[in-house]
Amino acid sequence: MTNIGASYALPDIPVVLFWIFVAIGVLIQGISKSGFAGGAGIISVPLMMLVMPPDKVAATLLPILILCDLNAVYIHRKNKIWKPIMEIYIPAIIGILIGSLMWWYMGENGVKEYEKPLKQFVGVFAIIFALYIWLKEFSMKWVENKSFGMRVGIVAGILAGITSTLAHAAGPIVSLFLFSKNLGKTMFVGTVAWTFTLINITKLPFYIGVGLVDWSVLKLDVFLIPFIPIGSFLGVWLHNKISEHTFNFVIMILTIIIGIQLLIGINPVEMIIKIFVNTPSIT
Repeated sequence: MTNIGASYALPDIPVVLFWIFVAIGVLIQGISKSGFAGGAGIISVPLMMLVMPPDKVAATLLPILILCDLNAVYIHRKNKIWKPIMEIYIPAIIGILIGSLMWWYMGENGVKEYEKPLKQFVGVFAIIFALYIWLKEFSMKWVENKSFGMRVGIVAGILAGITSTLAHAAGPIVSLFLFSKNLGKTMFVGTVAWTFTLINITKLPFYIGVGLVDWSVLKLDVFLIPFIPIGSFLGVWLHNKISEHTFNFVIMILTIIIGIQLLIGINPVEMIIKIFVNTPSIT
């Protein structure tokens, strides 16, 4: 467990700190998938990038997301409408292919060379996601009953495929497109779950093909899987303890802060560690 953490952590990041940040990222995914604070999962990628390289974060989260998705589609196995799913999923395959080619190109030239723009990309989308949480109600009202057609579906699907493949960041795109279909709450939740399941499962062979997901990733995920049900339990517990609006507000603020730090290239975790390491001891 220690060796796996050390091989995936950024330089100078203590293994214990690595596991704390990664575990919190997966816990938040579990909380989000429980139905409580549905937008909270947006913080996982930028949070984990504080202690892991971007390509390792993307690879580590994909199997975790697929497990969460499979649980969601089991719960909503009857709550789906195939037509809107296909309208955005089929174009998303093109986006997944484009995103995978980008990962392959970066891998051929050395991912580390592209670490900064990747973090900036995630930083931008983290801020957009946070604003989406803030303006979610307004956004949903704006698209309600618009019933976006095939042209919008093609554009939305391709963008969703690219952003999902690079940073698991297609949430607002997929949600807004499907909400425009006026499916009703139950069908909307189920249809979103099925859409993301198809997108994430489709990404897996491409991730394997470009060398992102391998046995070491799966070994790491074995230690992280228990945090999914723990997160789900916490989601149910938090539902009875605090306001979902308050929880999402805290997540939104934290996501904006981390997003800005990724955008400008400042890692507070590394800075704090260097301060403590370089501080002379008093004798």
